[in-house]
Amino acid sequence: MLSKCANPACLARFRTLRSGRLFQIEIKAVPSASAQPSSRIEYFWLCGDCARIMKLVWHDGVVVTRPKYLALTAGAGM
Repeated sequence: MLSKCANPACLARFRTLRSGRLFQIEIKAVPSASAQPSSRIEYFWLCGDCARIMKLVWHDGVVVTRPKYLALTAGAGM
């Protein structure tokens, strides 16, 4: 069950779907030698403030937050 923002640094509590963004991510289980591959759906929520600047991604078997936009550095592309 969703209880707080998926951003570990944020303390915002989930209260309503009107604010923030809900993510539905398919989690694929690593099959064992005798088991069939399986998957399940998990839900994650970013509060409105975090959703403006972050996204959720699946990385190395876990869901993590990443910046939505890459910051440009001075002199890039020159």
